[in-house]
Amino acid sequence: MLEFLLWQDSLITDSNIVQVGLRFLIDLIVITVLVRFIYFGQKRDKEYVFTFFLFNVLIFFVCYMMLKVNISMGFAFGLFAIFGILRYRTNTIPIKEMTYLFTAITLALINAISPIDWSMAFMNLSILVFVYIMERLWFANKEQYKNVTYDRIDLIESDRTDEMIEDLRNRTGLNVARFEIKSMNFINDSAVLKIYFTQ
Repeated sequence: MLEFLLWQDSLITDSNIVQVGLRFLIDLIVITVLVRFIYFGQKRDKEYVFTFFLFNVLIFFVCYMMLKVNISMGFAFGLFAIFGILRYRTNTIPIKEMTYLFTAITLALINAISPIDWSMAFMNLSILVFVYIMERLWFANKEQYKNVTYDRIDLIESDRTDEMIEDLRNRTGLNVARFEIKSMNFINDSAVLKIYFTQ
C-alpha cells in the first residue's frame, strides 16, 4: 500500500500539470476539428461523435500515464489493439467510422507522448489536412452504399424500380440512386438491399 501511494505521489510530482494541460488542450482542439468540422460537417451524424471524443480523451490519458510508468511496449500495443478492434454488440461500426475512430486514437497517442515541438504540430496538421482532402475534395458527393432490410416485397416482385427508389428515399432520407437485391426472405416478406446514394 505504501509503495502504491509513493508511486502515485511520484507520478503527480513528475508530470508537470501545466504540460498535461497544454497537451490536453492541443488534443481537444485537434479532435474537435476532426470530428466537428470534418466528420460531422460532412455526415451530420451524431451517433458516433460521442464515441470519437470519449475514445480520444481516454486514450490520451492512458498514453500519458504509460509514458510516466515503465511498462513493456508489447503490453502497450496490446492495449491499443483491444481499443482499436472494440465493437459494440448492439451495432457494428461501419468501416468509415472505424477509420475515424482509429484516427482519433492515433491523434490522442501523438499528443500524449510526442515532444511539444514543430514535429508534433506537423503530424497533427498533416492528419487533419489529409482527412479533409479525402473527405471533402477527393470523395465529395461520391456514391456511397449501405445495406438495408426492406419490407415492401410487393414492389420487388412487380419490378416497380422507380417506385422502390422513391420509397427508399422517403424512408432513409438519403438520395438513393440505385439498389441491388442481396437476398430475399419470403417467409418474413422482406429483402436485404444494397442501396447506393450520394450526399
